Order: sequence, then C-alpha cells, then structure tokens
Amino acid sequence: MIAPELDRNDVAGARIEPEYQPRTIRLGPFLAQPALSLASAYASNVFNKADARGDAVAMVMPTLELTADTTRHELKMTSAGTIRRFARYQSENSEEWDVTGKGRLDLSPRHAITATADYAHLIEPRSSAGTAADAKEPVNYSRATGKLGTDLEFGNFRLSPSAGYQQVRYASLPLSSGTKIDQSFRDARTLQGEVRISYDFSGMVAGYAAASYGAIHSTSAPADIRRDARNTTATVGLKGALSPVITGEIGLGYQSRSFELPTYRDFAGFTFRADMQWFATPLLTLRAQANRIFQNSGDRSVAGILTDTFQVSAYYDPLRNFRIAASTALERGRYREVDTRTTRGMARLNAQYRMNRGISLGAYVSLLHQEVRGTPLVSEFTALNAGIGITITP
Repeated sequence: MIAPELDRNDVAGARIEPEYQPRTIRLGPFLAQPALSLASAYASNVFNKADARGDAVAMVMPTLELTADTTRHELKMTSAGTIRRFARYQSENSEEWDVTGKGRLDLSPRHAITATADYAHLIEPRSSAGTAADAKEPVNYSRATGKLGTDLEFGNFRLSPSAGYQQVRYASLPLSSGTKIDQSFRDARTLQGEVRISYDFSGMVAGYAAASYGAIHSTSAPADIRRDARNTTATVGLKGALSPVITGEIGLGYQSRSFELPTYRDFAGFTFRADMQWFATPLLTLRAQANRIFQNSGDRSVAGILTDTFQVSAYYDPLRNFRIAASTALERGRYREVDTRTTRGMARLNAQYRMNRGISLGAYVSLLHQEVRGTPLVSEFTALNAGIGITITP
C-alpha cells in the first residue's frame, strides 16, 4: 500500500478518487474500516550478512480502523499486524502487532485536550542497532507509550504543553550456539515533558519554539550497565505553507543526553528536523526529509547511537487508480563509546493499482546496502527484496 502521511490529502500519493475510496462499516457509534493484505516476496539476504542467503517469504497483514462518528471531539483506534513465514529459514518467522488509540476533547473552538496510547510487539531487523552477530532469530520487544496534552489558542498564539510515558521490554535472544543472551539490560522507562509555543504569522506560516526534558530509567539492568540518563532538547523552526504548492517544517536546535554512569559517553550538540513537500503538479508530489535521533543500542558496551537520516521521495499518479512511489535515503550512524560508524543507502520503488473499492494490487522492489567502519559491531551487507501483494477491504 502507498499511503504516506502528507500535509494534504488531495495531492499525488495521498489522493483517492471517490469511486475507489473503501467503504466503512457501521458498528454502533463507530465507523469501521477493516483490511487484509496478502503478499509474497523474495529476500536475497535474509540475515543481512556479507555471505547472503536468500529465501521466499509470505506475509499476512490485517488492519482495523475504528472512528467515532461524531462531528465534535475525536476518538480513533487503529490495530495492525504482520505475520511472516519463510520457506527455508523458519527462525526468521515472526509476528508483529500494534494497537493505537487517539482522542481529542474539544473544550471550545480554540481549546482542546489530546491523548494517545499505544501498545506494540515488534522485532528489530537483522544487522540493525539491536542485533547480535550470531543471533538465531531477530530481536523482539514490547513497547507501551502514552501522551497527554492540551492545545490552547490565544489569537495568533498557540500553547501546547504535553507529558509522555514510554516503557520497553526486550525478550531474551537465542544464539546459534543454543545459548541465550539476556536483553533485559535494554529495558527502560522514560518520562518526558514538552512545551511548544507557536505564532501564526500570516495564516500560512507559523513559527514555533519547543523545549523538552526527559528522564530515562533502566528497569532491569545490573548496576554497572544501567543506562539512566537525562535528555533535554530545545528547537525553533517554521511550519506551514510557504506557497500554495509547498508546505513543510524546518527545525533547528540543541540536544543533550547525560548518562549517570561515567562509562557511557554523553552527547551535547546540534540537532535538526525537516520535512518539505512540493506538490509540483496535480500528478506529482516531491518530498525531502531529514532528522537526527539518538537510538537505543543493543550492545552492552554502547549506550546509544547518534543517527542522521536524509530521504527524498516522489509520488506519481499517472492514472486515477494507479500510483507509483519511489524513495532513496542515506543513514549515518555513530556508536558513541566505540569507533563504529555505519552508512546505509536505501532505495525503494512501489506501485499500486486499485481495481475497485475493495481490491488493490501492489508490487515493490527495494535495495539496502550497509557499510561499516571501525569495530564491526554490525555486518556489512547488500540486500535486494521484491514482492507482490493484494489488499482486500470489505
């Protein structure tokens, strides 16, 4: 499926013609939109290692979206899952699922309370930040998050304070030797508060300033490898429509993460975020994105990985029921306590054809190449994946 989250829903990549819009099913006060996607694919490098081994994989991906039928307030729940089954390497069989709820209580036309909650069971791809070189299967973990905030408007000013919570728990990781690695040293609980102030300059562009503070607590790690830390960020930027066909956000700021244990290397410095969308023609949308994040590491000796990502995407709708999406990305990772540096190049091409309201056909091909410098905590590899599928929306 090609369904990017763009600033507008009437442009290439996000637009769905009315006769191809899936119907909803009424369930009391809710409108339901179920869907089932089936796909078969071939992965040229299942384990993402230098000695590539390929395999065929089948995927089943059910989704359900429930939306309260109300003209005021908002209540929405989305659940999605992915079941993977490999032909040869059954150690890679996996199940992922994610349940998300969102709500908005309108106190007045200008004031609202917002809330989100999410619970998921996920896996980390092979040769990612959290894997082990001789792992028998991918790393899997559970994640629970919640956020409560308010949106208060005072003329051209908007004040948006919020408080958030996240807890992650990792399962033990079996190795090829038959032993297991305890991953609970990565278990953590995070509490974060944020305040965002924005000012609408013209009805099209708003400037904003945001500041956040987070406390990270290891919940299961032994005392000598606890990753307790304090995280602070401050950013300023612009968000909105620069012209009738260009929208987006550009933010620059400062971020610091200070660990309580002196064995872990603190970070303090420049951070950024950008998401620019150009609706070049009614049939073509171009998008450029960039960000800097601090990732959790799966290596006991490394607390975090500073990652910069740059991505360019294009969405082309040559027909009313046919769309194409292409993207390329570059990702650079810096492991803080060691000299490991990674560079990932990614390219992907998707095509989607809607037969009618209820049936959509799709195909994709992707290429992923990773280079590693310094200590080889992860593998160098090249992987080519391709697949076809069908999505059914009753």
